[in-house]
Amino acid sequence: MDILTHEDLTTLAVRGEGPHVSVYLPTHRFGPQTQADQTALKNALRDAEELLTDGGMRTPDAAALLAPAKALCDERPFWLRSSTGLALFIGPDHMRTFRLPEEFSTRVVVDRRFHLKPLLGIVGSDRHFWLLNLSQKHVSLMRGSRQGVEEVDLTGVPESLAEALRWDDFEKTSLQFHTGTSGTGSRRPAVFHGTGETDVKGELVQYFRKIDKGVTEYLQGDLAPLVLSGVDYLLPIYREVNSHPALAEAAVTGSPESTYPETRFQQAWSIVLPLFEQARDKAARRLDDAWGSSKTTSDPEMLVPAAMHGRVDTLFVATDRELWGHYDGKTDTAVIHSPAQPGDEDLLDLAAFEALLSGAEVYAVPADELPRGSTLAAILRY
Repeated sequence: MDILTHEDLTTLAVRGEGPHVSVYLPTHRFGPQTQADQTALKNALRDAEELLTDGGMRTPDAAALLAPAKALCDERPFWLRSSTGLALFIGPDHMRTFRLPEEFSTRVVVDRRFHLKPLLGIVGSDRHFWLLNLSQKHVSLMRGSRQGVEEVDLTGVPESLAEALRWDDFEKTSLQFHTGTSGTGSRRPAVFHGTGETDVKGELVQYFRKIDKGVTEYLQGDLAPLVLSGVDYLLPIYREVNSHPALAEAAVTGSPESTYPETRFQQAWSIVLPLFEQARDKAARRLDDAWGSSKTTSDPEMLVPAAMHGRVDTLFVATDRELWGHYDGKTDTAVIHSPAQPGDEDLLDLAAFEALLSGAEVYAVPADELPRGSTLAAILRY
């Protein structure tokens, strides 16, 4: 699985010279269905080549542009890390690939910029979370979404507590503990007894700082919720050193080795889903309360220029609709066409990512969840 960051989005969202090809495919983790996924990619690239030549590109030039992507079709190491969704972005100067835990619908788009709206479920305000598993035998970081969780390659930290502390049996070596609840009902931190308990906790704190440093460097400023998973006496110690600003208050307790990954995912999802829903519901209430004022709009001809100038504070956009046209920078107007005309782009996609890159909250929802039959609606900053 690959990681998609805001830095990636900034790069992908830039309009450049020449055609930009975006390919989205539903895929599977490596196994019997991988060959079918490879065939699906070959077919999608064949469609992309037809779109390029229909747009006026010479066949040899189209083939050369798509050559790096075609090479992936039979590249076994690439498919060994496949996930439930594949996104390819092929431009004149580079190609980017993302194997992501999101089940995309098959889509091939050729435009002057990359088509990024299907990524909103991952990088928008309602997106993904992180699950950090702490145990004696293995420490792992997992990225989760509504589709499930997958482990990522967390480098730079010891793989286990046993390795870090050089103990054969962490729980039996000079350490006793108990946890409980205080009179107010909150959990007390772990209490260590026996010889060397101060050194034991000190070593744990030192080790957890290494993990926190590794997690912070890996996330690169990603502010998605982080959920801890582990035996309950370790979690309060990790919380003491944590520097991630979105650490969830609740945790998945119990040894990660003794529970199925699916069980831990369901427990973690039950923790983060209310956080996602609270943020989205709060934004929807703000939109509803301000509806009809000069600070709200669902008019694309007004909203697209506002997004281009960083005026959007909160945006709801339909994931299952398209709005074709173009933005004219000289006149600062959005021109809408139905049906699409040559050179048009999806204005919903354009508005969503211009808003996202300017720091707006962006929520991707089905059209029937948007207010008053609109395809997008926003709260404006000014």
